[in-house]
Amino acid sequence: MNKKIIYGGLILLAIFFQLSFLPIFVGSKLLGDAVLMLVLALAVIDGFGLTLGWAVVAGALYDFASYATFGQHVIIFLLAVYVVSFFSRRLSVEVRGTGLLMFFLFIIIVTIISDAMLVAFFVFGGKSVRLFFQVFGNFGLVTFQVMCNSLLFFLWFNIIKKIKKKFL
Repeated sequence: MNKKIIYGGLILLAIFFQLSFLPIFVGSKLLGDAVLMLVLALAVIDGFGLTLGWAVVAGALYDFASYATFGQHVIIFLLAVYVVSFFSRRLSVEVRGTGLLMFFLFIIIVTIISDAMLVAFFVFGGKSVRLFFQVFGNFGLVTFQVMCNSLLFFLWFNIIKKIKKKFL
């Protein structure tokens, strides 16, 4: 199959999962970010150059689907892809040993960056600064987000690896 069709379908599936399925079962779409974790998994597997375009496409589609300000998720996804590619080029990233620690470090960094950027966009849009302290003042919420994102990342990582082995 064509890589563009498969990756495009995965992005649409992640957006659907994020906006309709996740809020029903978790109670909020803010506790896990399926689209960001898909982009992160693509960046780890394919690298910066091959994921850059997909990060823009995923961010734009996610902005349209979630009625967000156009470009905010594009910026977040591009920043996440850059951070991951910066570290993954310099360090060995595999699903064992210290590679697992690197994955968790990526997830923690990207989750915090994503939350900070979304709150910054919200505050710069004229909303209250209290949201910043509600998100980052609650260690339990950030920890739960990291746990949810870790599960989503490893789900997408394994799905992409199996698809690449079977179809690409």
